[in-house]
Amino acid sequence: MTKIVRMLAGGGLAAVLGISAFASASAESPPNPPSRFVGTVLVDGAAPPAGTSITAKIGVTTCSVTSTFNTGAASNYKTDVPALDPGATPNCGTDGATVTFYIGDKLAKETGKWVNSQLSVLNLTYVTPPTATPSTTPGAGGTVTPPKPPPTGSGLQGGSDSNGWLFVALGLGAIAFGIGGATVAKRNR
Repeated sequence: MTKIVRMLAGGGLAAVLGISAFASASAESPPNPPSRFVGTVLVDGAAPPAGTSITAKIGVTTCSVTSTFNTGAASNYKTDVPALDPGATPNCGTDGATVTFYIGDKLAKETGKWVNSQLSVLNLTYVTPPTATPSTTPGAGGTVTPPKPPPTGSGLQGGSDSNGWLFVALGLGAIAFGIGGATVAKRNR
């Protein structure tokens, strides 16, 4: 027992405490840093109002939400997309993951890659798709003439004229057959 007491008094206690402190510190390592994205925001070529929400998603998981701020006439954003943490931010940042952005509820054209070792400058834009309008051609007197529909494939149009003669011949044959049948029926009475 005296050997143990002498060892602890001679610096052994400090060694034991140092080893246990190192073991507990390494078990609780700090979380990975986030991936930071910054840039400008344009909607239909114009800066949206300050306070417009910017949402960063990885897959279907919302990982970060921030708001735009204006600097002069420009609209800017800054957001930190956190690293994957099963307890706090599941399905978020892993190296190379694709980050999609929403300006309000509109999907931005640009996407980013999650990289927490560098600042990602990504300017976000959204352009409203044009609405479908019917094509019109002005006709005589300023009226609008709708486009002509394509042929329906009835078999009467195009090809050769022999098809038309075939239908005429069959029609005349049916009429002759009907007249002949009526004549025979009249004689049998």
